[in-house]
Amino acid sequence: MSAPRRPLANRWLNLPALTTLTAFDSATRPCQCTPPMAEDRDFFAPVLPAITEAEVAHRLHRATAHPHLAAQLATAIFTAASTTQLATAHVRDLAPDVSTITLHDDGRRQGCMTHHVPAWARPLLLAAVFVWRIASGTGGPLFTDPMCSTGLPYLADFAESCKLRPPQPPRPKRRKGSRAPAKPPETIWPFSPAHYGLSWAMREPDLMYGCPHPPPHTRRTTAAYKKGWPPPDYGPRRRSC
Repeated sequence: MSAPRRPLANRWLNLPALTTLTAFDSATRPCQCTPPMAEDRDFFAPVLPAITEAEVAHRLHRATAHPHLAAQLATAIFTAASTTQLATAHVRDLAPDVSTITLHDDGRRQGCMTHHVPAWARPLLLAAVFVWRIASGTGGPLFTDPMCSTGLPYLADFAESCKLRPPQPPRPKRRKGSRAPAKPPETIWPFSPAHYGLSWAMREPDLMYGCPHPPPHTRRTTAAYKKGWPPPDYGPRRRSC
């Protein structure tokens, strides 16, 4: 039986959810609250087209022998969370049936939220939980390695090894008549203020480095965007006078 065809194999995938991965702030204090679902806070992470979702799942299921890395990147993709938010997830924050995961943020962004775990990501998160149970029998930070492995890549580096990245700035045009091969540009991981609700984050200089701003994450703006015109609050927030 031949393997299923993968139209996106070996191609870079630009995922809007990864635009908000890099964070300004450090990890927050431990939290054991039971927050509402993300949709009840009117937050909706970008939805992957079916063909992209299948390719992302294929890559992450085969990318590494360290399940916490694959689980962390998968969670970033279906939640549009930052590294700071991902660091708050403990084993206890994953539902026993792996249907939901809770992320905390100490009120710096939209607040603590519980997210639905899509079917393609559940085996990855379940594997991360099993490693914790095998190694220590206790629950710790879900996306850390209880085996204390060394030399593992940072999350952004791991994403690049899977050819997954945020949408990039437009490439500069090649000079007419140039025969030199175009050098592949380095991946830019922007610091997006889209998730922040505090005034200090809004005063930060633009650190998007030319990358497109993430799409809207609310039911109202998502519905408006689907109608074919940009919502009024698409892109960076503007401070009122």
